Amino acid sequence: MWQHAHGQSDHDVVQDFIEFSLEWLQDRRYTLTIDVDMAAWARTMAKAPSIAVVNPTFDPRCSPLAPDNSFWLDVRAGSQTIAMMAARLFVTDDYLEIKRSTRLWYDPPPPGARLAIEVPEGTPIIRGNVGHEGGLWVHPSHRKRGLSVILPHLIRALCFREWNVDWQTGATMRGIGECGIALWAYGAPHVVPCYEGHFLVTQRPDRLFLVYMSREELVAGLDLAAIARLLPDRHREAHHPAALVQKG
Repeated sequence: MWQHAHGQSDHDVVQDFIEFSLEWLQDRRYTLTIDVDMAAWARTMAKAPSIAVVNPTFDPRCSPLAPDNSFWLDVRAGSQTIAMMAARLFVTDDYLEIKRSTRLWYDPPPPGARLAIEVPEGTPIIRGNVGHEGGLWVHPSHRKRGLSVILPHLIRALCFREWNVDWQTGATMRGIGECGIALWAYGAPHVVPCYEGHFLVTQRPDRLFLVYMSREELVAGLDLAAIARLLPDRHREAHHPAALVQKG
């Protein structure tokens, strides 16, 4: 049974979770590629079933993306992509200003674009190396199998390892923000409303939520025993070493 050893360093905890995730995926005959070609993410997402909008945050047609500030996870069953998630790095003195200016989605932003972002009292200043995760999609025929639990935790573990993040963030709309899945499945300790009104990405009225966690909360959230309890086949053990393929 996987468990963290007492007194492990943060980096050891993160690496343990990465290895656990890779074994979990391989044991279920999924293959994982870490890809820095964000145009490929955008093309694949545009063709994915049940997708209304391709998130411009991770689309190189909308923002300056490069191998040192973005990557995506491509999970396949055979040759078919059946799940995806993406991440970006922002180095900033004020992450909320990136949201207010709309540069989180479009850089440069549309003329005159600005969001009246307001967060609850006590929300910390999010700055430094800020990982931003999103673009999660799982094929309808592979849902409820644990991928929506594994991938958010895995992508932030990789953000920690690759970018030494001070904070990890996300942005979600009303449907996800209000139902609680970001908290109990994705593992986000803080999901707070930050905007309500016309949203430039969806071009309709919506409610926007800020998702965030500190570096310490990120590491604490990679609790193997707690995450295993969320998985639908939690009593099934992984027995085989997994191989990670890095592309780009």
